[in-house]
Amino acid sequence: MIIPANKKATNMDEAQAMSLTAEQIRHNVADQEGRSTEHNEASLIIADDLANAADSYLILDDIPALGVGGEFVQVIGNKSSVICPARNKVDRVNTEASMDRLELASKNGVLSMALDTAEAIGASNAVEQMIAHQMAVAHRTSLDLMAEAGNTRDPIEKCRLINTASKLMDVCQKGLTTVHKVRNGGQQTVTVQHVQIGNGGQAVVNGTTNIRGADKK
Repeated sequence: MIIPANKKATNMDEAQAMSLTAEQIRHNVADQEGRSTEHNEASLIIADDLANAADSYLILDDIPALGVGGEFVQVIGNKSSVICPARNKVDRVNTEASMDRLELASKNGVLSMALDTAEAIGASNAVEQMIAHQMAVAHRTSLDLMAEAGNTRDPIEKCRLINTASKLMDVCQKGLTTVHKVRNGGQQTVTVQHVQIGNGGQAVVNGTTNIRGADKK
């Protein structure tokens, strides 16, 4: 396999395929024994060429400025669009993922609400941004269902709509709990109280606090 010196990836699928192939070639060289040194060197050169061709598309020359809701704004000509999440290292994977998030929020009619929610909770990474957007969708849908329930005379259908709306409201509220867990590593505070009965029948309470991870058993 010969990769032309000026070969560059032209889209995300091609870049990811090149990157994965390069890693696979390097893995094969490290994993398999008995091959000649010349063969291994040639394979590693091909892997480097593939990685460079992928990086030509994935790595951005300029990092966009920080925008609303933890997203970045990149100005192209006279047009401005929010495109990628806040990171120290920004590449095209980040920008396209951000575009996908915003497009999905827009399709559900909650783009402004999603960005406002992310801004309100101080979303600092893609995970928190997605949770914020999901909270916005759940909030919008639950209130739409409540409004629909108010205009429905059928008691069975009214109950169904209200129950579904209530579940979505619960999902929205649990999103805040999830953000808290993500930021604090799933830790929870457990308070243990020891009650001792002293002379005269008086109770003496000694409280101790223990911090433990949620994943520990």
